[in-house]
Amino acid sequence: MSAHLLDLSTYCTNLDQPVFALHELPEEVVAVLFAYYSRSPLPLRDNLRRVLAEDLALMPGHTPTGDGAAEYAAAEERARAFHEKWVVGYGHGSVAEHAVVHLAVEEISIVASKALEDCRLASYTEKSTRYVPFDTESYVREPTIAAGPLASLYDETCRDLLSTYGRVLAASEAAARAEIERPAGWTQARYDSVCRSQACDVARYLLPAATRTNLGLTINARSLEHTLTKLYSDDLGEIRELAGALHREAAVIVPTLVKYAAPNAHLRGRRAAVEPWIDPQADAPPVPATNPARLVAGPAEPLSDVAAAILFEAGAGAWTTLRTLVAAWPAERQAELLTAYLRDRERFDAPGRALEQVTFSFELTLDYGAYRDVQRHRMCTQLGQVLDCRHGYETPPGVAAVGLVDDYHRALAASEAAWERLAEAHGPAAAQYVLPLAWRKRLLMTANLREWHHFISLRSGRQGHPSYRRVAQDCWHELHRAHPALAAGIRVDLADYDQARA
Repeated sequence: MSAHLLDLSTYCTNLDQPVFALHELPEEVVAVLFAYYSRSPLPLRDNLRRVLAEDLALMPGHTPTGDGAAEYAAAEERARAFHEKWVVGYGHGSVAEHAVVHLAVEEISIVASKALEDCRLASYTEKSTRYVPFDTESYVREPTIAAGPLASLYDETCRDLLSTYGRVLAASEAAARAEIERPAGWTQARYDSVCRSQACDVARYLLPAATRTNLGLTINARSLEHTLTKLYSDDLGEIRELAGALHREAAVIVPTLVKYAAPNAHLRGRRAAVEPWIDPQADAPPVPATNPARLVAGPAEPLSDVAAAILFEAGAGAWTTLRTLVAAWPAERQAELLTAYLRDRERFDAPGRALEQVTFSFELTLDYGAYRDVQRHRMCTQLGQVLDCRHGYETPPGVAAVGLVDDYHRALAASEAAWERLAEAHGPAAAQYVLPLAWRKRLLMTANLREWHHFISLRSGRQGHPSYRRVAQDCWHELHRAHPALAAGIRVDLADYDQARA
């Protein structure tokens, strides 16, 4: 078919405007069309006509005629050759960012979900422990342990935790219904949801890291290939199996763009290379539960750096000149400039990029449930340690309020005993599956001041879980003690609420 006769209305939202959207095209074809922009003088629609004329077999819904089997095989081979030539040939990495894959990932453990979500250049929506209840079979069997002599210990520990979770959930929901009177104007569904979420917030501390979860993943092919390589290189069998499943399904959509994903020797050997340098005596004592955040690193004169960056962004001069000028100002004048820069922001207005000039590192010691939420912040660097029992666990007040605190501590003690045996037999990475979300994890989080504005404002809000609210509030207190002028402009909610979800 002649290229100029092809109708593009199926693939373009309009045919005569300079801005248009593409649809009904394979992701790898979209990547190719955008790649043409860098090397072709023609507009995209002309290049699309050429692709359609030369490679119509690549389009969805096209059915070859004639000898079916032979023509299908020829079409598939032609498609592979097309993508090898144009996608890989046009610079595999950058082109792959224009191909997007949506993957539904179900029946994986929380441990595996955290490994997957470690990729920062992607979007995730995961099953929430704050809204969805779990039963005694809602856990994943870690493959190595399941094949060994401690499989029954593993199963008993997970079921005991989930059984205790069920009792705490039921008692907490009953307590919430007794405490919260249904306000006028609330539907029964809203009232039920509030009472259930209050109960979930208490009971979730008992969910083992092995708990089954589901998530939706949207990711470009370049990031996906990197993620697959990381997952293939993981020590845990479940995570390597997940890599294979993701790879298989993604290859249906973007076969050329994920073809090089494979285990990486450097990633697999990095931990072993560092092992001889680890000194067990270097570990600090556990951080008290009342102090989950410690400011451990930051610039010497951050207010001066931010003030100079504000002026630089406004075009006021060269960096070195401005930095010297601002350094001579009194701190009050620097703070006034920052206040003016942040003035008149509405609720959803982010501060300007000048705040990205300075970064701060916090060492966080937080329960694993709170970590699951904190990990979602990706404009930062997070260095996490494996979940273990070194830092103790959190006990929510609601457990004592429903008379189940003894059951709670017994279940946590049993999980620790099981963890010790499993860690000795299979290593700490596999053993973490039997530890519930109450156990604390240590994390080093480094971010610029603009991101700390976002983190503290969002995570200290009334609708947040009490656990990560304390983390955000403590970050603000730490920053305020060290740099009060910088912390003053951060929107933080320091209040305590009996019914945060109501």
